[in-house]
Amino acid sequence: MMLTFPVNAALAAATLTLLWVADAEYGKHVAVRLLRSPAAACLLLGITVAWCIVGGLVPPQWASDGNIWQALGFGDFPSSWGFRLLVCILLLHLALVVIHRIRQYRWRRDAAFIMLHSGLWLALAAGSIGAADRVEGRAVVTEEAECNTMFLRDGRVLPLGYGMHITDFEVERSKTDGSIIQYTATIAVDSVEKHAISVNNPYGVRWDEDLYLTSFSASDTSGMLPAAVIMVVREPWKPVSQAGILLLAAGMLCYVFRTSSHRASPSTLS
Repeated sequence: MMLTFPVNAALAAATLTLLWVADAEYGKHVAVRLLRSPAAACLLLGITVAWCIVGGLVPPQWASDGNIWQALGFGDFPSSWGFRLLVCILLLHLALVVIHRIRQYRWRRDAAFIMLHSGLWLALAAGSIGAADRVEGRAVVTEEAECNTMFLRDGRVLPLGYGMHITDFEVERSKTDGSIIQYTATIAVDSVEKHAISVNNPYGVRWDEDLYLTSFSASDTSGMLPAAVIMVVREPWKPVSQAGILLLAAGMLCYVFRTSSHRASPSTLS
C-alpha cells in the first residue's frame, strides 16, 4: 500500500534527516562510503536500465501465467516491488551524495554538482513518493448538461470543483481514405473560459490538474455535438518535479559554462 500526503512527505523528510545524521556521525564508515560511491551509482543505474529494458521487452502474456516473470512483477514493472526497491535505493544514494557535498560545500567546486543531483532527486521523488497522490479519472462532457464530476477506475465518483461543457467539436480527416487524423473539442469551463483540447494537446485547468481529450462518441441525428471523453489528471507533486527538472538543467548549464571557461582561460592555454 502506497502512502499519501502528508505521510509520504513526512517520511521523506525523516529519511533525509537520518541520512544527514548518518553522514555526520558515520561518514567515514565503509558502508556509508560505499553507498555514496561512484561505483554504487554506476551499479544502480546499470541495474535500473537493464530492468527497464527487460520490462519493456517481456510480452504481457509471459507475465500472466504465474511464472517467474509474474513473480518479479514484469506484468506491470513500473509498479513492481523490484523497480520500486531500485528507485528507493537510488533516492537514498542521491540524497547521501548531495548531503555529503553540502556538508563540505565549496561553491566553485560543488554548486553545479549539487544542483544536478538535487534536481535528479526531486524529479525521481516526485514520480515515486508522490505517485500515491496522483488521481486519474474520466469525465464525459456533452453540449447539454454541465459536467462537474469524474469517474475513477475503482468506480468512485469525485467532484471536479468546476463545471464544463462542449461548445464546439471538429474532426480532421485524411483526404485520401477519410480516416480520422485529429479531433478537437472546445470546452467551456464554468461557462466562462473556452479552451480547445485535442489529442496530445492538453489544457491545464489548474496548477496541478490537466485535461486530456481521449475519445468521443459519434454525433446523433438530432444535430447535437459529439460527447467528449476527457481524462482528468491531478498531480499535486508536479511543481516538485518541475523544480527538479529546472535544477537539473541549471546544473548541466553550470557544468558546460565551467568547462568552457576553463578551456578559454589563459592559464590552461599556456
